[in-house]
Amino acid sequence: MLFAPAPVLVYAVGRPGAIFRSALAVFLAATLTTFAAGWIAGVAFLSTFGFGTIALGAMLERKYPFERIVTVTAAIMMASGICVALLVLGSPDALLNAVRSSLQAGMARGQEVYKSMGIDQAIPADAQATIIETTVRLSPALLAITSAAIALVNLGVFWRWAGRQRMTSELFGDLTKWSTPEWLIWVLLATGFGLFIPIAPVQTIALNAFICVTAVYFCHGLAIMSFYFTMIAMPPIARGAIYLIACVQPVLAALVCAAGVFDLWIDFRRLKPPSQEAGNFGDFL
Repeated sequence: MLFAPAPVLVYAVGRPGAIFRSALAVFLAATLTTFAAGWIAGVAFLSTFGFGTIALGAMLERKYPFERIVTVTAAIMMASGICVALLVLGSPDALLNAVRSSLQAGMARGQEVYKSMGIDQAIPADAQATIIETTVRLSPALLAITSAAIALVNLGVFWRWAGRQRMTSELFGDLTKWSTPEWLIWVLLATGFGLFIPIAPVQTIALNAFICVTAVYFCHGLAIMSFYFTMIAMPPIARGAIYLIACVQPVLAALVCAAGVFDLWIDFRRLKPPSQEAGNFGDFL
């Protein structure tokens, strides 16, 4: 299901009646899903991937920048998915209990897999409870990042399959020179200070917002890495391995994120025009 939007985008975008085509394909897929797996699965597909696919197609037709497409699509998927879940389950408490139950079931399945492989990977009950509660607390940020990643990946697949042939404008441009808007640093600072407010709900909101912003700066850091990899003509296999390590190794991920943040002042890629004020100080700057 993660790549469900891509075939619909290839089928619809850049052709006559693109929005009608994408909506028709989405509702047909939701109907088939309902017949195959039940109405809950059909509604879940329609409220997340379905609405997200329609939004992707509509914004591609209007030639929006990919940053806006990803942000709006992720927001639509989150809002519609949460609203439908609340309608089905009845209350926020029931939704949280359902998330906890699914996490507990997932951890239990994982331990069973380890046991079948002969690995005793038992996690103490108190540790399991801590992991589950932390995951539930961070679930809005995890959901937002996952939705944005799904939108971005499907945009990339569409662009590689059909976008270059059908779109009259460049969707991504030179991603090695991509950077976050300068105003985002204020959001990072505000959410960072919000972590120290001694009110639990405010801290939770600030923490989730802080994680989302740092994820954006992580992408900025990856763009800086890609810029220098291109300069030294690093082989694609080596690039992919380094990107994978950066995503899963916490220390390296933090360094990449920090590079994205400090690029606002240091300008690692020298993309900004030289400052007139700095030029008045001679060759020392």
